[in-house]
Amino acid sequence: MKILVALFLAVICVTAAENETGHRTVVETEKYVITIDSSEAPDLCGWVETKLRPVVKEWYPKLVEMLPSEGYEAPTNVVITLDKDAKGVAYAAGSKITCAVDWFRKNLEGEAVGAVVHEMVHVVQNYGWGRRNTAEGDRKRTPGWIVEGIPDYIRWFLYEPETKGAEITARNLSRAKYDANYRISGNFINWVVEKYDKDVVKKINAAARAAKYSDDLWKEYTGKTIQELGDEWRGMHEERLKSAEAKSE
Repeated sequence: MKILVALFLAVICVTAAENETGHRTVVETEKYVITIDSSEAPDLCGWVETKLRPVVKEWYPKLVEMLPSEGYEAPTNVVITLDKDAKGVAYAAGSKITCAVDWFRKNLEGEAVGAVVHEMVHVVQNYGWGRRNTAEGDRKRTPGWIVEGIPDYIRWFLYEPETKGAEITARNLSRAKYDANYRISGNFINWVVEKYDKDVVKKINAAARAAKYSDDLWKEYTGKTIQELGDEWRGMHEERLKSAEAKSE
């Protein structure tokens, strides 16, 4: 079976190389063009064609629709590069996403595609747009937990909820603070969406993109301060885990 899979992927790679010069896969939708450059990792072109390409084609337009704001147009041309020299996992800068080949090779069957979805959210967020279009004295800084929490909310609760990759467990409960960043903040945001305001992500993102984010917005949208929400969310998880522990005894 492994030999057949390898042969199948090899055929895909040859076809891709013939159709897309230098292993550059072009994904086109009605409005957007996403180029995936795997020329530095030709061994991954089968994965790009079968796993990454369909997700990029479906989800980039979805992300743009999820995160609109007045006067803003998301990038229509996006480039995703598999870089053999990049460190870490992946990062976005403007309309370009760079993926670290070493990490991706080790995680093709795990978190690789989801990591790209996370970075595509950053491309759509484009918080630099607001800073560039707002007078310096009127700009407000968007905290890192919002910048990273929104992509992880979308990734773990909308794109791949079945993986339960952002769960609060007994192991990470001690770090369960709304502003802990990434997955934990994503879990908090999902809880607010489900309990208080299904449109809160769209609203918070629009404010952040316009360089107008403020913690006061949570009170405006939910009726509770960010600290009150954070305490309630953490308390819910504490009670849930305590109840689960009691049942297992």
